[in-house]
Amino acid sequence: MKETNKNTFRLFIILGFCFFSSFISDVNERPAAPNFTLDDITGKKVSLSDFKGKVVYIDFWATWCGPCLAEIPHSKKLKDKFVGNDSIVFMYVSVDNEDYIEEWKALVKKKGLTGVQLIARDGGKEERVGERYGLQFIPRFVLIDKMGRVANFEAPAPSDSHAEVLIKQLLTE
Repeated sequence: MKETNKNTFRLFIILGFCFFSSFISDVNERPAAPNFTLDDITGKKVSLSDFKGKVVYIDFWATWCGPCLAEIPHSKKLKDKFVGNDSIVFMYVSVDNEDYIEEWKALVKKKGLTGVQLIARDGGKEERVGERYGLQFIPRFVLIDKMGRVANFEAPAPSDSHAEVLIKQLLTE
């Protein structure tokens, strides 16, 4: 009986996570997105605040993360659905450490990854990106609305059809 209760509780938590990640918070209750400035693949400094006025779908990932790499084809398909729409930005923030920068650059080129490619060296310690976004695991996806507020700290992965639905919803706001 106790094991059944544990399994039921685990299922409830998993279903709850899936359910709540499929929504965006009420526009009046959204916190400001923690800003950060990171290097892009060319070494240029890029800030999240540079994209205020646009919906931003952030993918926190790393080159050594199997589940992160498995999302890449889905991410390309999701991004392709919004080609020509200048109101959405797909931002990919690698949390690889300093030793993996060349691997990160090579993987971005090899896989033909587009969008805003940034590196948060060592999890973005300097900018405290991991801490400020509560990164406990990767891949992790976050949706930012046009006003620069967090609409969903745990947005659906690109492989989840709800990601497209939520992005479209934010684009209409």
